[in-house]
Amino acid sequence: MSDGYKKPNRFGELVHSKSFSRYFGISMVAIFVILAFMLFVWLAGAPVAGIPDEIFFLQLETPADDAPVVVFETNLGTMKAVLYPDETPNYYAYFTNLVESGYYDGTYVCALVDGAYSLGGTKSPDPNDAEVEGADMTRIQAEISNNLWPIKGALVSYIGDSGVWPFEKRYAGSSVIFVNDLDDPYMAEDALKRSYGEALGGVFSEYGGIPTFSRKYTVFGQIYDGWEVWEAINSATALETYQPADEIIFEKVYLSTYGAEKPTE
Repeated sequence: MSDGYKKPNRFGELVHSKSFSRYFGISMVAIFVILAFMLFVWLAGAPVAGIPDEIFFLQLETPADDAPVVVFETNLGTMKAVLYPDETPNYYAYFTNLVESGYYDGTYVCALVDGAYSLGGTKSPDPNDAEVEGADMTRIQAEISNNLWPIKGALVSYIGDSGVWPFEKRYAGSSVIFVNDLDDPYMAEDALKRSYGEALGGVFSEYGGIPTFSRKYTVFGQIYDGWEVWEAINSATALETYQPADEIIFEKVYLSTYGAEKPTE
């Protein structure tokens, strides 16, 4: 576990910082993910409210040929993700408008959080630099779908909360969380099934992901090709600030269809 997790005195500072409200408070989110799972395992998987008994896992289905796809050409290679306009119509319209405008061309992966996830699509390579010129700070109210979950390879957007639990509202924005996976000790199959039910717990156990993100943030896409690039990004060396030691750049980001971008393997 990294030094950032061992310094709880940073927690309060991050909660009140501009970078937290704008770009997640990278360290705080990382602390939340790990500590939540430590508590989760300790409690042997207390049931999580709001998880359906029956779920259609859209991300595990083969997309139709006309399904929209976003292609990320990076300096480490190319990744492709299917998008879900029917499940997240407002965010889909916002995100695809940004893509078509060329907004993401030349943006960065600005944070790598212990292999659990990476944060990309930012105008600065520094995760604490939210005020960079040209950054789109639009806030779209989170769209929660019972068919989309934060499994490994999911594209998730989160830019902040407002209000007080249980009445807070969560928002999505231009930056994108690329969900990878938590360390195995936090993904015990029995505990996952007790907390998230047989269906969802089983999928998290088999495919990986970040279960604590469930039903909180906008899940809007799923990587299906370019996994070697995905792995290279999430396993890259990070500084103490979580910024990649070497720049990871989205050189070109564009829209296509699954029929035109089917996996080559």
